[in-house]
Amino acid sequence: MIKIRDISKQFTIKNNVVKALSNINLEILERDCFAIVGESGSGKTTLANIILGIYQQDEGEVLFENKILIKNRSLQLRKLIQFVQQNPMSTLNPKKTIYSTIALPLKIHKIVENNKYKEKVEELLSFVGLESNFMDRYPDTLSGGQKQRVAIARALATEPKVIILDEPTSALDVIVQSKVLNLLLDIKKKFDLTYIFITHDLSVVKNIANKVVVMNKGKIEETGDTIEIFQNPKSEYTKTLIRAIPTVTDEEDATKP
Repeated sequence: MIKIRDISKQFTIKNNVVKALSNINLEILERDCFAIVGESGSGKTTLANIILGIYQQDEGEVLFENKILIKNRSLQLRKLIQFVQQNPMSTLNPKKTIYSTIALPLKIHKIVENNKYKEKVEELLSFVGLESNFMDRYPDTLSGGQKQRVAIARALATEPKVIILDEPTSALDVIVQSKVLNLLLDIKKKFDLTYIFITHDLSVVKNIANKVVVMNKGKIEETGDTIEIFQNPKSEYTKTLIRAIPTVTDEEDATKP
């Protein structure tokens, strides 16, 4: 579905050149839940921004269904790859109702006829477990988990094939995190979606992703099936990340490399 070939990207910050990505090669298949993991500064968010078209790579190419993705892409291509950001508190316009927020992509991409907006917004809210009366509310009246559900509904509005999720649960408490992750898994199955899951939290990756790439300082440390990476990590960096996962029991601790 998505092929990343020899992608490199650098930034100039205060006259210093920072190499964010170096010769990245990946293939993400249809219906994958593909996790990109690493510490802050590893390049995972930069890679996501290139896939989204926010940044233009310096070298290499990104293909989506065998079509080369450029920064200034068509409306049709933009609708097929959507984004759920890290902080639900800052991704919704505080001056717009939930109805206006979710209806906007419906209007831009002409998903439904004008007289069907309300019905479609109700349907999208139901997909994320929210009642229709949320349409008239404003973001500051919602909890963090409810805001993130609205952000997910907005991403679903364009009928995408791929959703990129950048630390979608890191701003939520543990119980709400679990509910949102379960919701994401249910939605993925319901709509046959492909997820690109960006996170530093390997405990989340272990439970949600089928494939994982470990990044460090703009390069790939290793990539493969999630089970294989966790049971038999080859890179010392990956082993260090796995050792850092919090555990509750001695049995869990014994599984670490």
